[in-house]
Amino acid sequence: CSGKPVVLLNAGRGDLISEDSIIKALDQRYLQAAYLDVFEVEPLPAESSLWEREDVVISPHVSALTQPSDVPAVFIENYERFIMGRELKYVVDWSKGY
Repeated sequence: CSGKPVVLLNAGRGDLISEDSIIKALDQRYLQAAYLDVFEVEPLPAESSLWEREDVVISPHVSALTQPSDVPAVFIENYERFIMGRELKYVVDWSKGY
């Protein structure tokens, strides 16, 4: 994987990785992006700098029942769509409220 972009996906436990560590890794370009579903403090405080970063995607942590075996395939498909500039599946439509 040498030379390839590194992306962090944390959907596990919020206290596993500190926000400061994520921000430092992004600032120093060790990480290209971070996709975060959990945080040290939940809900994520409005004053957190993570909200303002273009290299951070924050998921709403309100999804329906998910079978763990389904997650990798859905994530990989959407990631491939993202890097190819194609429309993503399962995008939140704020006008519909979900």
